[in-house]
Amino acid sequence: MNTNKKNVDAIYRETLEEVLKGDELRYRALFESSADALMTLEPPAWSFTDGNAAALKMFGAKDKTEFTANGPWNLSPEKQPDGRLSHEKAKEMINAAMHDGSHFFEWTHRRLNGEEFPATVLLARIDLCDQSIIEATVRDVTKEKIADHLLIKEKSEEVEKMNRLMKKHEIEKNELRSEIEEIRRKLQK
Repeated sequence: MNTNKKNVDAIYRETLEEVLKGDELRYRALFESSADALMTLEPPAWSFTDGNAAALKMFGAKDKTEFTANGPWNLSPEKQPDGRLSHEKAKEMINAAMHDGSHFFEWTHRRLNGEEFPATVLLARIDLCDQSIIEATVRDVTKEKIADHLLIKEKSEEVEKMNRLMKKHEIEKNELRSEIEEIRRKLQK
């Protein structure tokens, strides 16, 4: 009977290990195949600990070792567009995500080649057994920013055109009034 229990325990343990390995492979495949740049950060240094293929491509890293040698502030310009130092603001964003569970914001990132690009960032706290880590989802929004800029420029040009037409109309209206006044004066003589 004792031998049977050992066999059952061994079979149970093997089955559990297979299930866990299957789950791990499934989640790893989801992480790696995402079109979004996904990366993880862990305390206390908050450097990147992992990144998927999309993250490596986005930041121009040749491999995970090169990517994970950095933290968010290393892949950012010295200052963000609001004038704040990237390393200070990054820590503030991480703290907000750790406190609230997630945090979404716009950010200016920098590829390893030095090229800057606008991005949206979603930080999500993941509570593991012994610690909490951050998963970051980063999207390059350069195309959207260019489209917004072109739309604003187009609207601005339309407003400018309308203002010119209104001025022209006002000038024509004033000229017409002057002509009418001139005709009235002639008729009164």
